[in-house]
Amino acid sequence: MTTDRSRPDVRFVHSADWQLGMTRHFLGAESQAVFASDRLAAVSALADLATEYDARFVVVAGDAFEHNAVPRREVLRAAEALSGFPVPVVILPGNHDPLDVSSVLRHPDFAAATSGGPVRVVDGPEPLEVVPGVEVVGVPWTSKRPDPSRLATLLDALEPTDGLRILLAHGSTDEVYGGSSPSVEAIPVARLEAAVTAGLVDYVALGDRHSVTRVGSGDRIWYSGSPEATDFDDVEDDSGHALLVRLAGRAADGGTCEVTPQRTGRWSFRTLHAVIETDGDMDALVERVEEAPDKVRTVLRLGLTGAVGVALRARIDSCLERWSELFASARVWERNTHLVVRPEDADFSGLVGGYAGRAVEDLRELAASSDPAAEDAGNALGLLYRLAGEDAR
Repeated sequence: MTTDRSRPDVRFVHSADWQLGMTRHFLGAESQAVFASDRLAAVSALADLATEYDARFVVVAGDAFEHNAVPRREVLRAAEALSGFPVPVVILPGNHDPLDVSSVLRHPDFAAATSGGPVRVVDGPEPLEVVPGVEVVGVPWTSKRPDPSRLATLLDALEPTDGLRILLAHGSTDEVYGGSSPSVEAIPVARLEAAVTAGLVDYVALGDRHSVTRVGSGDRIWYSGSPEATDFDDVEDDSGHALLVRLAGRAADGGTCEVTPQRTGRWSFRTLHAVIETDGDMDALVERVEEAPDKVRTVLRLGLTGAVGVALRARIDSCLERWSELFASARVWERNTHLVVRPEDADFSGLVGGYAGRAVEDLRELAASSDPAAEDAGNALGLLYRLAGEDAR
């Protein structure tokens, strides 16, 4: 790739929202350890992308760390991984890791990557020449409170350049969030597009949204998404990527911009909805769940509705127990689950008698009623059915 002033041409990697040190409350200790390790592995994958595609540098549009008080081991491991990058890495402080007095990006243990190493932290509005003919400017967060005036001030101060210029920014935009965020906090897309049209910037690398997202009417403003998934597929529909960007010539001179998502993540957060009325319905759900690849890196959330017999409810509970051991996490989505248990005469035939049998009858009557405790009674019948069945075996 050439970076001469007459026809600058460069390829680079755009990433954001690593959020190293992130924890998920629904992961057990073993799965959490794998999750943390894989987040760092996704970062290391960016170095491999740079090598494979001859990218000249990597830009990180905010939130490299989950917060400024992440455990020291996260800082040390990140510094170790970054110090081995074959190309420069430019990191923008975001709202998770703002450049305040406690900034993790200023931590002494991070110096291995930043002092004489490949990493440069954007700490002000001054342009950074990352490679000859290409400069990066950015708007670092200095606290967790958004200050949209700083982006406007930066854009007002920019002058056209003979080379290529990349703008780093972190936060929501008025377009992507559909006006749901207060306008004072949103990045105005029209202002970004105007900066591109005026030849002030050639590419806008955004962070904050965890899904790959093109912004505006052209091809020069993008969210890269997180390099590893962090949430369910109804929230993040295209996470686990980085963007390979090629700028061939300046935007003001009619140059081109090619953006190609590259897979970096291994985790998936799946939500499955199912109506369960019969064993056939359950068979279909089991097939959907069991076909999931790499189960130790899959988080499963189930929304189940329907009316089932006690035996079928017991089967559902048994499957859930198995899946909770097999997957990184598998759980019922409570607010989207409503299973009504229909007590059936055949369910307990020959399984219990005496006092237990009379207790079953009481639970059956309660489960069949409109009492607020009917659902709990149905669940109790399902558990009793499973326990009685195990004793019988």
